[in-house]
Amino acid sequence: MNEYSRILIEEYCISHNSKKSRRLSDLLDLSYSFGREPTDDDAIFLEKAIQSERNSELKEALSDLDEYLFG
Repeated sequence: MNEYSRILIEEYCISHNSKKSRRLSDLLDLSYSFGREPTDDDAIFLEKAIQSERNSELKEALSDLDEYLFG
């Protein structure tokens, strides 16, 4: 996964206090470790987050995360 994408997502999570940011933070943590596998719910959440994102850079970063986790 592109490190720039990780940084963008981390910055979003730090600057926002929402259910979305907490869930993205969990998915980002998951991308660093192989302790557990992503679930179907994770895939659905990430797909919806990508579709609804207005910031083009963050949208691309979320797409990169999706590709990394779910190939």
